[in-house]
Amino acid sequence: ENVYRLVVAAPRIAQARQPGQFVIVRSAEGRERIPLTIADADAKAGTIVLIIQAVGTGTREIVDIPVGGSLRDVAGPLGKHTEIEKFGRVVCVGGGVGTAVLYPLAKALAEAGNEVITLIGGRSAPYVILKDDLAVFSSQVLVTTEDGSLGEKGLITAPLGKLLADESQRPAAVFAVGPVMMMAAIAEQTRPYKVKTIVSLNPIMVDGTGMCGGCRVTVGGKILFACVDGPEFDGHLVDFKELSSRQRAYGENRHLAEPAAVHCDDHCHLEEQIAVLEALPADLTPKARMAIPRTSMPEQAAGPRSRNFKEVNLGLAEAAAVREAARCLSCKTRPCIEGCPVRVRIPEFLEHLAAGNFRAAADILRADNALPATTGRVCPQEVQCESLCVRGKKGEAVAVGWLERFVADWDAANPSEPALPPRKGQSVAVVGSGPGGLTAAGELARLGYDVTILEALHDAGGVLRYGIPEFRLPKAIVDREVDNLKKLGVDIQCNVVVGKTLTIGQIMEQYDACFVANGAGLPVFLNVRGENLKGVYSANEYLTRVNLMGAYKPDSRTPVVRGKNVVVFGGGHTAMDGVRTARRLGASRAILAYRRSRAEMPARLEEVRHAEQEGIEFMFLVNPLEILGDEKGWVRAVRMQRMELGEPDASGRRRPVPVQGSEFELPAEVAIVAIGTSANPLLTATCTGLKVNKWGNIEVDADQMTSLPGVFAGGDIVRGGATVILAMGDGKRAAQAIDKYLAGKVPAGAAR
Repeated sequence: ENVYRLVVAAPRIAQARQPGQFVIVRSAEGRERIPLTIADADAKAGTIVLIIQAVGTGTREIVDIPVGGSLRDVAGPLGKHTEIEKFGRVVCVGGGVGTAVLYPLAKALAEAGNEVITLIGGRSAPYVILKDDLAVFSSQVLVTTEDGSLGEKGLITAPLGKLLADESQRPAAVFAVGPVMMMAAIAEQTRPYKVKTIVSLNPIMVDGTGMCGGCRVTVGGKILFACVDGPEFDGHLVDFKELSSRQRAYGENRHLAEPAAVHCDDHCHLEEQIAVLEALPADLTPKARMAIPRTSMPEQAAGPRSRNFKEVNLGLAEAAAVREAARCLSCKTRPCIEGCPVRVRIPEFLEHLAAGNFRAAADILRADNALPATTGRVCPQEVQCESLCVRGKKGEAVAVGWLERFVADWDAANPSEPALPPRKGQSVAVVGSGPGGLTAAGELARLGYDVTILEALHDAGGVLRYGIPEFRLPKAIVDREVDNLKKLGVDIQCNVVVGKTLTIGQIMEQYDACFVANGAGLPVFLNVRGENLKGVYSANEYLTRVNLMGAYKPDSRTPVVRGKNVVVFGGGHTAMDGVRTARRLGASRAILAYRRSRAEMPARLEEVRHAEQEGIEFMFLVNPLEILGDEKGWVRAVRMQRMELGEPDASGRRRPVPVQGSEFELPAEVAIVAIGTSANPLLTATCTGLKVNKWGNIEVDADQMTSLPGVFAGGDIVRGGATVILAMGDGKRAAQAIDKYLAGKVPAGAAR
């Protein structure tokens, strides 16, 4: 009575789907992402079949959608497909709703010439599904129920044991899908007979593309991701005990209590600059400009903001922005432009701002930068444009980033319709809607191309949405930047996983060129004991749950484990975002543990200052050796070792060296790993002829073209993990190269 069959119109997925793959589904905005295996598909009709058991609020909301209604998001197909072989005799075992996963697998095995014996188990008769459907291509269908209401009374392992014991009936392979403990029992049953045993694992997933690492499992002693490396694995190699414990994490409420947060109300935003600024002379000499002190950024008070997710920096008042812009010396050499990866005409926009001509300043900024409100908040200007500012050589540089933010926010409050250029009749696909993809799309749209962005997640923005917290980059800002691109005619299609839903080859059949900016992707882990305990996150998963899925909100359906003692490993922007988020989720002790010293930390100085003000504790020159758990599989502490700096390594930074005899335990309930990412193979593995380097990053030439004509790439998938603004620089250069490449070419539509 609570098991439902949904037929969903999803043409691209129906065309691409293969047995064993799944989709990620959301019923509505703000709801949880739920993985569901594709039970069947009709490519001609453009439909897929999902069989779902309503066991909680999220699944109940899906099955309550009426016939003719819509799901908010369906992304896929995801996961590796089943490797179908001709084994001879195979046994397919399904438990409960796992039988729905079994159906396409058993069907494909039968079509490959295997004799299929199907075993179905359930608590009672209503939970035994697809019996007649499976009988069509099975030589036998054996049923067990725990209460004996249908078939043999007992567990499914009983008839399987008989088949294994009878040499004449013994299968060459067993495929098992169902509850974790059922699959674990079957793997142990087949082990003595050395029968190949494949299990389908569907643990907790957030994004389903490998980006978060939440579905990690230990297989043969190695950490693998079920959504990328699976979902099917050799059952004899899976650590089922660990998997079972991790799956229960969100049912154990002791780590899910609401934080004792101080919610900021409007008075937090009243800390404005109250100094009265005298009017500036119309003609300032360089000497007079040098005499103007740098302004300061109003901020939320540290105490309240450490317990809320509202933006820390409050923005400059108009008079302060004009005065700060007047500090620019309008140098003839204009070195600040050289320091800007997207080459904003900084002196020009500052000149107009200083004169009070905000519209002209905004027009320059918008023409040069597709995401000015974003870069004005998260770009590390202090090591780029501001580091080359001549004004800064004899004092403090002009606050370019703060002024960029001011102008972008003014532009949003005083909008003007963008001028749309004549259309060229040529189309470009952009893979990924992160900063690189959005920038390339904006530049190409302004050049007159028809641009389509293909995004794997359910909302556009990439790392801007899932990676950077609300208190640094409000999602309303991301929405605004995305809407600006839509006004230029950019079409954004979400839930399209390139490499799964579509391949690059299929894209190039439909578009004249393609820019790949799908990011680096896979999180890197520490490779220490205890890393799969409950309460251990990759920073990607932790921040995705909080930022993309809104787990910090009281009404969010996506849970996140909270702890009073939280430790984050790493020293970059992501680590800083993780530890400051943990503090806001209620941690009384939020610790950033970094194996080098403060001087080597790649995080921005402003972020470090903000973190210190918010009560974040920094532990330098320490390294984790092991994550320790309690008797229920939860993190209780981290065994650490102190380090000292030795000779420089390949990065030019002094290499950390262990100090013998310096081990100690650090109490913690949550541990977050933020030490970097590696290239996600979802796209590259399905793209024949695309050259990648030894790290899996795409290789490009000086014009950012890949080894495939017309396919360009940039951002983290080329560079490895880098900054937002560097990805944007790649997007801008790629757009210019694509424009040059397409000049004089016949549009793909005309050729067809």
